[in-house]
Amino acid sequence: MKLKSGQKTPNFETTDIHGSKINLQKISNQKILLTFFRYAECALCNLRISELRNVSKKLQELDIKLIAIFQSEKESLLKSVYNKHSFDFTIIADPKLELYNLFEVKPSWVKLIRTTTWKGIKSMIKASKEGFKLGGKVEGKFHQIPADFLINNEKSIEIAHYGNNVIDHLPIEEVIKTTANNGYSK
Repeated sequence: MKLKSGQKTPNFETTDIHGSKINLQKISNQKILLTFFRYAECALCNLRISELRNVSKKLQELDIKLIAIFQSEKESLLKSVYNKHSFDFTIIADPKLELYNLFEVKPSWVKLIRTTTWKGIKSMIKASKEGFKLGGKVEGKFHQIPADFLINNEKSIEIAHYGNNVIDHLPIEEVIKTTANNGYSK
């Protein structure tokens, strides 16, 4: 069953791509934007990371920690994501889909096909123009659909957003607005 706003966030303990331990419940006094992506060479995923990088200062001002989860192996993420996007965020490799299953983030062929709208095609063109290779190496499930969770300081889900297609993420403006409206800014 999908997670919902107001629900306590499932805890997990894992390591990031640099070997640092991550325990969700031990991240204190910070909101968390937990974002599930497809795989390291997904051009549309890299486009979203690029968009998050563009607002990273605002996210820091609001004390929001970004944690990105991919199906890819650590080595691929170091090469295709970490080295391409230089800003402070946590990247977790989850090739066994343990965190995807914990948060009920599922693949869907129907939702993948929904990406072929005009908006999806424009996103593919934009990703290509920004240098993200379309048709990169697929690691994991090609039809994996993204999901985003805005988690508050008490480790409850403030917003649960399950994508309806590959480019459907929680709008950054909504993350900023929700956080600013709740008085979390420094």
